[in-house]
Amino acid sequence: MATAELGVSQHKMSRRLYIPKAVLDSIAAHIDSSIPKAVQGYISANEDEDTMTGQFGASLRTGVHAVDVQEAEVNGTWKWSIDYTKFRGRGKGATERHVGADGIIELSLDWSGRKETKSLLFQAKLDWQSDDALMSQAVLLSTWREASIFINYTEQSIEAMSIDNVLRSRGARRNVKEVLPLAEALNQYFLQCKVGSTDLAYDPIARQLRWRATSGVTVATQFSIPHRLRVKVKAPGYKHKLEWDKLISTSEIHSHRMAVEPSELLSPLLTTVSVEPRKQLQAKLRGHKTKGSSLDISNLCN
Repeated sequence: MATAELGVSQHKMSRRLYIPKAVLDSIAAHIDSSIPKAVQGYISANEDEDTMTGQFGASLRTGVHAVDVQEAEVNGTWKWSIDYTKFRGRGKGATERHVGADGIIELSLDWSGRKETKSLLFQAKLDWQSDDALMSQAVLLSTWREASIFINYTEQSIEAMSIDNVLRSRGARRNVKEVLPLAEALNQYFLQCKVGSTDLAYDPIARQLRWRATSGVTVATQFSIPHRLRVKVKAPGYKHKLEWDKLISTSEIHSHRMAVEPSELLSPLLTTVSVEPRKQLQAKLRGHKTKGSSLDISNLCN
């Protein structure tokens, strides 16, 4: 099986999500070890791609993992987890025929309560060899070309292909020359924000798919998506605690004048007074100190 890049668009993509390398490596290691488990369930779950997608999602599901991050832009304990949800079956009224997607993969980043999400739609096939209907599904998904992939479940592996490659295949798997293992597609492309979009999102309660169109308008449509796989990452909370060397009582406050540069002690404030009078004032101060006389403020102002 030939491998190649996942057809990354040269068009400007939506913004990247900042996640430290140590956290990405931890997530990638889990994906690498979990996908083979999904492949092992191929024989028992190969009734259709819907069942296999459920097997795939269940294999990746995991609880909270903690990663101690040092020497990064945001240090501290980062946490991540993966959950999988099957919202509904493919019964009457399913909207796949309008969108062309079987599910959505999300990367959700929580910054102390402020959340950002990057999404990737996918169409799944089971041991795809030849399927004319795949062409029409690829055409539908081309509306979200940079944020969509095709997944093919086989007895040996789970493959990922770009929309472009599926369109060029004319519905035949043998014509696809550029294929990636799904683990590589997720780890090297989706988690690295080379595919997917932060302007694409799904609301499971309202059952709406939302995205920003080329016109700049954010639009939404009713869409009951069957499967959602979500990678959730939580950044450390920001610490706003003040740091100090010594805690003093209120009676000591004025024994600890605020420190400034020596030149600032005599600098005029909120005034247009020129620098020359200030220099003269400093000279007079030095003169009085040299003579050891008492300081007469009235003389200094003349």
